[in-house]
Amino acid sequence: MTNATARYVFDQRHHRERERLGSMEALWDRGSRAAIESLGIAPGWRCLEVGAGAGSIAAWLADRVGTSGQVLATDLSTRHLAGLERPNLEIRRHDILHDSLPSDAFDLVHARLLVEHLGRSALERMVRCVRPGGWLLLEDLDWNAAAGFPDDEPMRCALDGLAAFMSQSGYDPRYGRRLIAELDRAGLVEVAADGRLAVYRGGTPAARFLALSLASVREALIAGGHLTAGALDRALKSLDDSGASFLSASMIAARGRKRRASEGRDA
Repeated sequence: MTNATARYVFDQRHHRERERLGSMEALWDRGSRAAIESLGIAPGWRCLEVGAGAGSIAAWLADRVGTSGQVLATDLSTRHLAGLERPNLEIRRHDILHDSLPSDAFDLVHARLLVEHLGRSALERMVRCVRPGGWLLLEDLDWNAAAGFPDDEPMRCALDGLAAFMSQSGYDPRYGRRLIAELDRAGLVEVAADGRLAVYRGGTPAARFLALSLASVREALIAGGHLTAGALDRALKSLDDSGASFLSASMIAARGRKRRASEGRDA
């Protein structure tokens, strides 16, 4: 997917955006850390975290690689990264689609819930940043696995409406399933992927991630005819119900290694 109009739809200036990002971290960080650990991350690594959000993974990477390593955390806005302080962590305001980054420089480049919004151009730019022998790890969703709402019509409508709204800005709700093919196409080797789901109750941080995502774009959803105000309110009420349980979309974590100069094309 390449889309010249692709953009991230959530406003980082929204008054509850920091809370939304924190809820997302509570939902997905444990699996992200496990995926990174599986690549053999060690002290001394240089890492790039693209679309760092509120910075939980960037801070963890900085602690993990130690003082001999280095982490560069980038985002369109760094307002939610301002409180992070590590001697080996650099925070940079940066647009992955337009601004330059060092080539062949990082042992690990990681992005979560980003390329599904921005498409192949973002992926190709990240590949260029990986040093030969280093890893690209991308995590994106496949919404077809969000099967936790078959008997909850307000929630089903809310998810469908949100996906339709984001798709107008280049979002691909099934990008996760395409990650293996995309990394193959980029020329990486040792390409593989794992998937994970989250089961969560209403009223928890995990549920608030979806609730705050809906609330963040409420006016646009209604104005665009994707959801009525009543349907949106019913979905938000369901997400706040501690007696309700939900199944997330499937998070696909795909990794690929950049060839070293000494490796042939069949490596």
